[in-house]
Amino acid sequence: MTPLATLLRVLHIVPAVVAGGATIFAWIALLPALQTLPEAERLRVKDAIDRRWRVVVMACVTLLFVSGIANFVLYQAPVHKGQSLYHALFGVKFVAALIVFFLASALSGRSAALASMRANSRLWVGVAAALVI
Repeated sequence: MTPLATLLRVLHIVPAVVAGGATIFAWIALLPALQTLPEAERLRVKDAIDRRWRVVVMACVTLLFVSGIANFVLYQAPVHKGQSLYHALFGVKFVAALIVFFLASALSGRSAALASMRANSRLWVGVAAALVI
């Protein structure tokens, strides 16, 4: 494996583990625990978490997108040229990743247009966790 291929793999796996693991943790442990708090305290804690987490989300999304596309174009597409099943599965994985990227950004973001998603975050984190798995 070339040094570039190794670097791209590391730049893909590390943010996938961080973001994917955090998504599953939030779905199984964090969001249910927050529900036990009074609403004012829950909102304060969630806001503090989101302020820190949105930076991590954007870094992970950027690294996953760039390293994934580079790895596909440089290494995977040439090896799997003409293999329609591989490309179909890659397409499904890519679309699932884009949905997870959107959900992670929406749930940690500040957009007023997506406030209803954040209000129903347990559902949307569950969707993201299912797609991650």
